[in-house]
Amino acid sequence: MSFQAKLIITSLALLNGLFILELLRKRMLSESYTFLWIIVIRAMVFFTWAERFLSLLTVFFGAIVPVSTLTLLSLLFILGMLIFFSMKIYKLERVIKELVQRVALDNARRYRESNPG
Repeated sequence: MSFQAKLIITSLALLNGLFILELLRKRMLSESYTFLWIIVIRAMVFFTWAERFLSLLTVFFGAIVPVSTLTLLSLLFILGMLIFFSMKIYKLERVIKELVQRVALDNARRYRESNPG
């Protein structure tokens, strides 16, 4: 990868990092997600500049070119994020279901109390 491409990728990663920190500052992103994205940004910059390590990973995965390794790592990351968000959605579904059931029971109780007989 050319030096210019590395600089562009690093610059974009740093801008993304600043954007993530701004979202945290405005309370639009939680600390845990901010931490996750900072790790992702650091990994992206690391793999951009660590050519020898990327070459070793390429050999380990049996790929032909380092770009294939980067693609595989990206797909693994996306798969991990999909599983993570699926777990979050499932948890929120359970909470919503419980809240809806509580509201329905409260409404039924109030209706019985206001209309005896």
